[in-house]
Amino acid sequence: MSSRPHQGSPADEVLASRVPRGPEARLRAWIEAISSGDAAEAEAAQEGLVSLGGRAVRPLLRCLERDDDRTRLRAIGLLGLLGDPRAAEPLAALLHDSSEKIRRSAATALGRIASPLVVPTLAALLRRETAPRVRLAATRALVRLVQAGHEEALPPALERLADRREEPRVRMAAMEAIPWAPGEELSREGRSLLERLARERRGPVPRKARRMLASAPRPRLDPWVLERLLDDLGSRRLATWRQAVAQLRRAGSAVVEPLVQAMLDRPGDREYARRVVLVLRSLSSRQLGRLGPYLDLVRDPVHLAALVEVVEEAGSRALLARLAGFVGRLARLREEVPADEARALDRVRHRAHLALARAGSRLGIADLRRILEDTAQPLAPEIAEAIGLIGTRGDLPAMLRAYRRARGMTRLALRDAVLQVARRERVRRTGRFLDSLELAERRAAREILGAPRPTARRRGGRTPLVDSPEPPLLP
Repeated sequence: MSSRPHQGSPADEVLASRVPRGPEARLRAWIEAISSGDAAEAEAAQEGLVSLGGRAVRPLLRCLERDDDRTRLRAIGLLGLLGDPRAAEPLAALLHDSSEKIRRSAATALGRIASPLVVPTLAALLRRETAPRVRLAATRALVRLVQAGHEEALPPALERLADRREEPRVRMAAMEAIPWAPGEELSREGRSLLERLARERRGPVPRKARRMLASAPRPRLDPWVLERLLDDLGSRRLATWRQAVAQLRRAGSAVVEPLVQAMLDRPGDREYARRVVLVLRSLSSRQLGRLGPYLDLVRDPVHLAALVEVVEEAGSRALLARLAGFVGRLARLREEVPADEARALDRVRHRAHLALARAGSRLGIADLRRILEDTAQPLAPEIAEAIGLIGTRGDLPAMLRAYRRARGMTRLALRDAVLQVARRERVRRTGRFLDSLELAERRAAREILGAPRPTARRRGGRTPLVDSPEPPLLP
């Protein structure tokens, strides 16, 4: 397998000559260029947008609202390639579009997105859709989800297969889901279904059922095919590596370890790591369980960032639990490497903390507090967001001290985090709370929360011994 570093695509000259400088300007230029009739310009724009990953999702979603079908179709294809769950609902809405081509493309793209919304949406489409090509695309999307380990897509796919009134092409497409049913061998139910289909009198469906009964239980990638696909994943051509992504996604859990190993063979290659993420993020959390050991072994910051991104999106409790030990390992590892690499590791560590916090996990809270208190290291917005999600009243003094030394976006993020914790913990703007803080912390608290309200006097002019109850800091 080739381990050459990723090289620029043939469209690089187009990118260099026609795209303005600056991230926002480039983004706008690429969005406008995806509808171009110039093939090189359109390919360069698509390559550029995919390179942005999640940052390209919102602009591409806005493209779905345009009247130009060429732009919409290319945006749909890119959203399917990126596999971001945020695209699931907008793509589902396009299944009601008047254009058959748009509906077909949207169904295909949904089959590449791991979201709880996708399977029910495709099943509902198959119940109402009359266009054979759209039904075929929806069925293939369900099969692709089954291949990626999403077992909930199996029943609606088999429902199409069992319906004799269904188009033969649709039934034959649904038949591809049977070998991917849970279990290493062809399940008893799957074999029984194939035998029943094989007894049908005539047509392509019984012929295919008989071929499947006589073939291997589950299709597997030959080693040479897998090696070629892993090599194609690093291709300079968009069409080539995009096709490799699609085929690797269909291979299921068998490609997880070869993919990660291929990525490790290309140290520092961000582009290849990004494409590996595109494949892995479509797999189920069960299939991604094999990633766990790599969290304990990998050292390259580029590869670690890719693994954390996949683990966060997988939502696997077992993988998220390993992130607690992972952030501790990064804290130790950063002491052994040069300053530049330590900063890169810190960015990964911060992202891992945010992933834990978004999942509601406090397993890494001790390390998160150490980062918050470390005056020698600059804070990051991810740390502020993480402590805002899982912090408690006891964390407020450290958060206020961090707020005092933070600047820019991090300072604003810490302000929001303090307000979030105060609201959740029902902290009140009373003198008692402020008086318990150090002077610098108290000033920061007053700046964020406002000064405590004066205590109302009782009739007769006497001040109560305790503060009267107040509403929470925020409604």
